[in-house]
Amino acid sequence: MQEQINILIVEDDIIFANEIKQALEKFNYNIVDIAKTSESAIQIVKKNKTDLVLVDIILEGNFDGINIINKIQQEYNIPVIYIASYFNKKTINKIKLTAPYGYITKPIRDYALFSSIEIALYKFQIDKTMKETKDKIGKLHIPVIELTTCKSINSILKVTESALRNIFSIFNFAFYRKEKDQLVLLTKRTLKIFKSKYHISEGIAGKAFSSDGSFIYNRHIEFKNIEPEWENIGSVISYKLSSEMIFIAVSNNEMAFDKELTSMLSILIKHAKEAFSRIGYEKLLEKKAMIDPLTNVYNRLYYNQTIEKQTELAKRYNNNIGFIVVDIDNLKKINDKFGHSMGDEAIKFVAKIILSQARESDYIIRSGGDEFLIVLQQTGKEVDFIKNRLRKAMFDFNKKSKLSFPVYFSIGSAFWNFDMNKTIDNIIDEADSNMYIEKHNSTDI
Repeated sequence: MQEQINILIVEDDIIFANEIKQALEKFNYNIVDIAKTSESAIQIVKKNKTDLVLVDIILEGNFDGINIINKIQQEYNIPVIYIASYFNKKTINKIKLTAPYGYITKPIRDYALFSSIEIALYKFQIDKTMKETKDKIGKLHIPVIELTTCKSINSILKVTESALRNIFSIFNFAFYRKEKDQLVLLTKRTLKIFKSKYHISEGIAGKAFSSDGSFIYNRHIEFKNIEPEWENIGSVISYKLSSEMIFIAVSNNEMAFDKELTSMLSILIKHAKEAFSRIGYEKLLEKKAMIDPLTNVYNRLYYNQTIEKQTELAKRYNNNIGFIVVDIDNLKKINDKFGHSMGDEAIKFVAKIILSQARESDYIIRSGGDEFLIVLQQTGKEVDFIKNRLRKAMFDFNKKSKLSFPVYFSIGSAFWNFDMNKTIDNIIDEADSNMYIEKHNSTDI
């Protein structure tokens, strides 16, 4: 049901004012009150919700209708329509300064009054909407700039969530990220309807993930079969933020996501998407900087940046760290006899052997031209068992190898514990020394 329009009549001719009141009530307007003076008009506006003011220009007392409207408009944004027995150019110029939404000359016909009020209210709503839109666009500059400087996914989410709440008054939303075959909720649940996990093909989240861009459902009937449990939801909007992330917002009202709102919301989402893309690209570059391009295992830079963190974790939980040094036998002879391209094949061959025996928690590092370092979390004396498993894998791989020569390597191992009076470098040197002892018995090609 449409809410009644509240109108204040400012007129010192009480008979004429009551005639206007009766005419307006026929059109189902609510007359807040009739004010005869500027003081009473201002007090009425302060105490009552007023949607429009009808004011006579000529009034008794010290202030005319224009002065009253000036005072009201200093504090309240209310549309005004002037009433007068006549208008002249001087009067028109004065009332233009108060930006009225119309004026009517006496005598007033009912339907002329009704038309003037409806047009005034419509124009006021358009102006109000345009002003709100302008304000929102102005406010959007801040999060847009902040998104260009975000350094993490969490910081992007924080900026975007704040803008959704404070600029768009959108409070019921969720961000999901793909993890294996599920979409996992990244943010605190604003509504219970947002599950903590969805299958990648399940419900609204699954549809959002499978879409290329965005979709809007502004009527419950449009999505009730996709989300049967969302009985009280009237509208849904979704954006795909990246190949792994989606955004969903809902409203209890139908037609909540109109063209104006979605066009502005798209500005925020576009910059959030760009921020996610930038973060992903930066992480990819960081990862590439730490990956050996020939073998796709980590390089020495990665080891240098992570070993301290791994050591701290081992100290905190009193865990061992195992180290295995693998050095390819006779790589120089392979290069000299078969060429450097085949030497590269030998290096890749050894990396493949190591990776075949590694656990998910192990770190494989190409620490030199023909040398690899394996860092094994929570591994002590059993490091020798893993070393022997690697040696067996080497022989098994050589039996199936399509290379024109066998590839062998020497292995040395050692492990570190917090109780030892040794540094990590001491332990790696120990593993390296053990490797060189074995290398003396290496097989020639």
